[in-house]
Amino acid sequence: MEELEKQFVCVRAVQMEGVDLGLFQFDYDLTWCAFFLNANGSIYGRYGTRAGNRERSTTHVSVASLKKAMERALELHRAYPDNWLTRAGKRGPNPEYPVAEKIPTLEKSHCIHCHNVRENLLRAKWQEQKLTPADIWEYPLPENIGLTMDLDDGQRVQSIKPHSPAAQAGLRPGDQLVTLNGQRLISQADIQWVLHQSPVETELAATVRRDGTMTQKTIALNGPWKESDLTWRASSGPGLRYGLGAVPLADAEKRQRDIPADSLALRVSKLYAPRAAKLKDAGLREGDVIVAVDGNTTAISESQFLASLRLDHPPDGSVTFTVLRDGRREDLKIPMW
Repeated sequence: MEELEKQFVCVRAVQMEGVDLGLFQFDYDLTWCAFFLNANGSIYGRYGTRAGNRERSTTHVSVASLKKAMERALELHRAYPDNWLTRAGKRGPNPEYPVAEKIPTLEKSHCIHCHNVRENLLRAKWQEQKLTPADIWEYPLPENIGLTMDLDDGQRVQSIKPHSPAAQAGLRPGDQLVTLNGQRLISQADIQWVLHQSPVETELAATVRRDGTMTQKTIALNGPWKESDLTWRASSGPGLRYGLGAVPLADAEKRQRDIPADSLALRVSKLYAPRAAKLKDAGLREGDVIVAVDGNTTAISESQFLASLRLDHPPDGSVTFTVLRDGRREDLKIPMW
């Protein structure tokens, strides 16, 4: 690894103040990530993937796969600039705010962490009534379309989920995923980048190396395939929940409270001051079980609950929680907070 590193000019950035958000677009909730760049700003690829909370924080990264990504980045660098077509989509669209300091909700009182960028983008877009599902469901994992990639390779398919989009496209374990939508891949983060940039309903062109031969596959996507766990993301606190901690009840806990298994049941685990002031003023208490939102009792995940709060309710609106407290149900109309 040391000899490999000598072929790069390594630069470490530890905060986001003044960073070009047009160039450095990545999953801002990551603990660590890497960009492989030409000196002129052309992007060869990204590295760094996180799947969930602490137990799943390193399931998609390894020293071996980082080394592979570095070697592939060097291959792209040696082929520069003739390989411009496979790099064309690696830079995202120009952002609304060129640097983090321009985001109106961001209060500069200390160094700006990566997650501060995303949480303030979410909050600002919600306040401006511009928030969309694409803003919330970001950087889907390869598993979201049925791909489990080899940890130490990043390009090689380890397994395929039956009946998934990847399976229906004819992908197989052992396939080497070389390009996706024309972009040359160097890591799982590059797969995420393509998925992140793609619309919900789309077809992705995949170039696969199988038994030494290149073949083309088409992955058809539709439905809620971008949805994933938001609860591990630091940005979901200020960006979505904003003072409200709520966790789903287990089936046994539902039975104890005579709540059907397919019905909503989210226990209010914590009300964080001062952001939860409106919630407390409306009568919500820690320990309450939310069994309906605006009359809807359908069971949803905590992530779907957090997303719907901001997508379905404008800043000047309200939401009605039906809560179960001491065996009795009560409707609480809460101004959006």
